[in-house]
Amino acid sequence: MTAYGSFGRFLRLFTGRISVLILLICGNSVLGLLPILIGRWFIDDGVLPRNEDRIWLLGGMLALSALALAMITLLQNWYAVRLGEDMVLRLREDLFAHLRGQAIGFFQTARAGAIVSRLHGDVVSVQRVVTSTIPSVVGAVATMVTAGALLVSLEWRLALATMVLVPLMYAITTWFSHALKAVNRRQMAAYATMDARVAERFSAPGAELLTLYGDARRDLEAFGTDAGEVRDHAVHQGMLAGALSGFLALALGVTSAAAYIAAGLGVASGALTLGAMVALVTLLARLYGPIVTLAGIRVELVAGLVSFDRVREVMAFPPAVTDLRGAGRLPEPGAHGIVFSEVTFDYPAGGTLAPASLSGDRPDGEVARGRVLDGLSLTIAPGETVGVVGLSGAGKSTLARLLVRLWDVTSGEIAINGQDIRKISLESLRREVGVLSQEPFLLNDTMRANLLLARPEASEDELEAACREARIWETIASSPDRLDTMVGDGGLQLSGGERQRLAVARLLLKSPSIVVLDEATSHLDSSTEGALLHTLRPFLKARTCLIIAHRLAAVREADTIVVLDRGRVVEQGTHDQLSEANGHYTRFLRESRTITERQE
Repeated sequence: MTAYGSFGRFLRLFTGRISVLILLICGNSVLGLLPILIGRWFIDDGVLPRNEDRIWLLGGMLALSALALAMITLLQNWYAVRLGEDMVLRLREDLFAHLRGQAIGFFQTARAGAIVSRLHGDVVSVQRVVTSTIPSVVGAVATMVTAGALLVSLEWRLALATMVLVPLMYAITTWFSHALKAVNRRQMAAYATMDARVAERFSAPGAELLTLYGDARRDLEAFGTDAGEVRDHAVHQGMLAGALSGFLALALGVTSAAAYIAAGLGVASGALTLGAMVALVTLLARLYGPIVTLAGIRVELVAGLVSFDRVREVMAFPPAVTDLRGAGRLPEPGAHGIVFSEVTFDYPAGGTLAPASLSGDRPDGEVARGRVLDGLSLTIAPGETVGVVGLSGAGKSTLARLLVRLWDVTSGEIAINGQDIRKISLESLRREVGVLSQEPFLLNDTMRANLLLARPEASEDELEAACREARIWETIASSPDRLDTMVGDGGLQLSGGERQRLAVARLLLKSPSIVVLDEATSHLDSSTEGALLHTLRPFLKARTCLIIAHRLAAVREADTIVVLDRGRVVEQGTHDQLSEANGHYTRFLRESRTITERQE
């Protein structure tokens, strides 16, 4: 993954194409000055001596130079936009790929709106620098050099007086740019906060929560506060930019008046021709434009560099879980044995999981829970089905997350076939381990697209077979669009049971060697749960399986049942053995029966 040390280092990736753009801009600047020289000759050699042949010739040259300027301007603009978009595409792809490689804790800590703000708002700001600011700087420098040289050749004293403007304008813009940089950084942070609030509250779960529990007036006031902060920073920025423009306009106005007086006196005394005076005044006007551009460009450049720094901050943040150098692959698909050896796991502090600017004042939530597993040891034989039960917070789901390296163990080791999973590539490990969770997430796309996440090359018959086995095909077949039916944001157009069965079909399609069912049947009624577990039994028989459950019916037929308490294995055995042990499992069993009787 590319990490950009600076904006200049990023630009060096496109050195050749930037050089071509600079040549086009310089050519444009030179051609833009050619009509001024032709205009001088037009007046002095054509109009004043009344030479009609010269008037036609020089007029034609003016028309041709205008045509050439239009063509090179079109080519320059097209090339600049294409180069800028390609650079932004590279930046977006690198940032997206880097985010895809982040550990789950990153996204539990970072605000979704702040991440979107980096991918969209900040990258667009960088794009403006590439497509507008940099060409403006190069064009301004090229115009200043060529126009300055012509001005010196016509009247060196006036040219020298004009150069007084440069340090004056530099001093003015230096002071303003520091103030604008601070305001711009605060404004971008305010935008990220506002975007995060909108993304969270207008997601389907967020909207439902606020509809049921929220206070619309207070929520509107909170949004108004965020939006008001954005407005205040924008007004402050506008005032500073306006003041800068005013000071620059005043400096230019005074200098222009002095230049007109000097040139007029030169013509009156016979030291300058009328054509030379017109050329001088026009050159001065062309020279002032680049001076103003270079003076004010720092404002735009500051905004772009602040945005680039915000992107670079994310790019420089290392993923918490990565492949070790020389990481290998799991052997060919088949039953794999798993061993948890003295595994201890502490959820790290949220501040270490994502850049502070992404997490803001968001509570760390799950990632602040501290120690969850404490010296846990467990052996799962190849092809064995192990059920894991325990109270909430005992560490059951953490086992699943550690097994697929959503987190890494704090100490101890997890091995598959005797190989530490940290020495197995993430791609190989996650291909062979399939997880079905309590709250399966579906993309806001079609059923087909959600299924193909498991196996992109799957055929229509394979998709249908998996859906039939998961008992979701009747629902799909009854829809006019069948597999091409949209499931909505997070799958909310489907019922909880339908989402779970579609996730089961996705698991079947993936056909992993190791299966983890993490409360996978919690949204299903008892009858459907039993039927689904019966359907999955042949699928699980040839695979190593870890079933995490609250409802004991899901683990009743497991080869071994493990009871967790405070991050440790406190009981282990078959259903019959544990039922008679009068321990934790026996108590869970009695409580389960009591709940069932009350429901009946």
